[in-house]
Formats: sequence, C-alpha cells, structure tokens
Amino acid sequence: MDVPITVITAPDVAASFAARLLAAGHDVPIDIESNGLHAYRPSLCTLQIALTSAEGEVLEIAVIDPIAGGEAVLAPLHAVLGKTGPRKLVHDLAFDARILARSGLPFEHVFDTSLAARFLGVSSTSLAALVEARVGARLSKELQHHDWGKRPLTGAELPYLAADVAHLPALARSLTGDLVAGDIVDEVEVETVYRLGTAKDAQDDARPPYVRMKESAGLEPLALVVLRAVADVREEAARNWDVPPFKVMGNDVLLALAKLRPTSREAAHRVRGLDRGRGASLLGELLSAIARAVAEGDLSEDERALHFPPRRVIPRAELELRRGREHRLSAWRRAEAKTRAVDEQVVLPGHCLQELADRAPVTLDELGGIGGFGERRCVRYGEAILAAVRGSAT
Repeated sequence: MDVPITVITAPDVAASFAARLLAAGHDVPIDIESNGLHAYRPSLCTLQIALTSAEGEVLEIAVIDPIAGGEAVLAPLHAVLGKTGPRKLVHDLAFDARILARSGLPFEHVFDTSLAARFLGVSSTSLAALVEARVGARLSKELQHHDWGKRPLTGAELPYLAADVAHLPALARSLTGDLVAGDIVDEVEVETVYRLGTAKDAQDDARPPYVRMKESAGLEPLALVVLRAVADVREEAARNWDVPPFKVMGNDVLLALAKLRPTSREAAHRVRGLDRGRGASLLGELLSAIARAVAEGDLSEDERALHFPPRRVIPRAELELRRGREHRLSAWRRAEAKTRAVDEQVVLPGHCLQELADRAPVTLDELGGIGGFGERRCVRYGEAILAAVRGSAT
C-alpha cells in the first residue's frame, strides 16, 4: 500500500493534521508503540494515525513522535481521540487505552477489530492473522520486539509502523459485515464501552514487588521477609538501569533465594540464573539483603495485615449455591448461543456470567447494574437469566 507517511514532532503540525481529521469526520485508524519490553516503566513512544476517505481508503498516515516532540505534540489530538471525535479503529483496545491514559489522552468512540473477531468466534484474532485472512495482506513481525524508545526513527521502521493502521479500515468493513449479518453489533458496542472503562480504571499495581508474586502468600514467614528484601534489590536495580524488572532477574530466582537463603557467594551460585548476567552483578547486595531479612525474622503485623489479609471463609452451602448458579447460567448460555448460531460471549460475556453468579440479582434493575450487560440483553434475556439465577424454569 503506497501511502504518504509523515513523522510529526511539532505541535503546530500535529494541530493541523488533527484539524484535517476532524474536518473529514471519517473513521480514524490508530495504533501505538510502547517500550514496555525495554524500560522500567512503559511509555508512549509513537502514535500512528491515519486520514481516510468517505469510502475508507487510507489517504495519509502520520506517526506522532512524543519522544522527539515532547508531550506538547500530543495535546492537539484530544478532540480527535475523545468521545465527540470520529470513530477510532483499533486492534485490541486495552493496552492502547492504558498507555494513552498514562499520557493524559482520552480514548472513546472506538471500534476494536480484535473484540469484533472474538465475538464472531474467530479462533486466531491477532492483527496479522486477521489481515491475512480477511484483507489478503501480510504484516511483518520483524520489529515486534523492537525498542521504540530509540531515536531517530529509521526508514525501515516507518513502513512497519504504518502497516498496522493501513489495513484497519478494510478489516473493520469485513468484520462489520459479519456483525450486521449476525445481528450482534449492539453486543460488540456494549462490550467495547465496558472494556474501555475497565482498561482506563486499571492502574499500575501499587503493591510492593514481592506481594505481586502469586507464590508469595504461601511462603513461610522467614522466606516471605527474605523475598521482600531481594525483590526490593531487584526493583531498585531495574529503576536505576531503566529496564523491566524481569530483565534483571526472574521471579523464580527471587523465590529460590527466599527459600534457600544462601549466606555465601558459593551457595548463591547454586541458584540458577545468578551465575551470570545482571543478577550476578547484584550478588553482594542480595546477600546483604538476605542477612538483614533473616535478622528481622518476619513481617510486621501491620504489613502482613495490609498485604495478606485473612481470606473470608465461605460456608460450603454458599459455595454450592454459587456453583449451581454458575452451572445453570453456563448451560443456558450454551443453549442460547446454539439457537442463535453465535459465540457464547455474544449471549453473555464471561465477566457478566461470573458477576451474575456472585451477586445473584433478583430484579431486572439489579440485572441492569451488571457491568457490560447492556439494555438489549435486559430486554431480550432478562427474565430467562433471572430464572436461571434462582433455579426456576424459564
């Protein structure tokens, strides 16, 4: 696809391009690149955005560069990306929404080709697979793990950046035709709004690094306090080196140190992953942290209560009731999806089913309060779902 590609680093040029997008009012394909695999905290590195015709033809692609141009180059895009702007075409909105929100940008009025494909029951929903199957074009994966924080952008990188937005209009048209034919446009729109909301609400995990590890809660007290200490060493090193923590050393190394608690370099070298690389360079700090943690012995009561609160013991009878609701809802959803010849997520998304099983609503008003459920499902399925929740015949 031979389309002009412009790199924009000046706010006035960005404002001019945004004004053209708003004046046209047509679908706006967008994509972003981040440096999450290469930096301690991922940030927006490029924003690819296209001008399209009324027929959906991509006329021009701009690569907005906030690294070279600073945050000021993003400011003119607020009106385009917001609710009143043209519809945005995107693939897999959750990541884009989080990164854009972190940069202070809105992200509403969206059509997600990945979500549309999932609701159509497509098994392989990657952008490359969908573009090849529905548009007949092949996308390169060569720069999939590239560090987009590096500058300057090269001639080889620009076509790669542009390709991810160039085929979105054609892909969206293909998917929309199937959504209309299956009468599931409304369900996709409701789920899109729900997922945009949950993506924006998702914040960076503020818990200490050691608490984020799934295995931490099951450790003995001494191992837990050692894990906290070595995790802090890794976090500080990752911050200083501006790399993701996993590139310093893996969770498996930290857990091994917490359990073995080596007191010498020789003993520590028996932990796989500490004999080379960044982890090996931190060996002295790790051993000192382990020694301090062993002397400390355990977490304080306040810290343990904050990060590892006691789990509520759910009575067996209550668990059985919930299990019954989930089973009945699953069976009803499966049957209804078969009747309509649609994917089960169209009838009832998994997150809705779980919340229904948890909350056991008894009225249509309560049903409407389920996140992502939507008015159409209330009208179409309300009484049947309430019957399945309470275990009576529909």
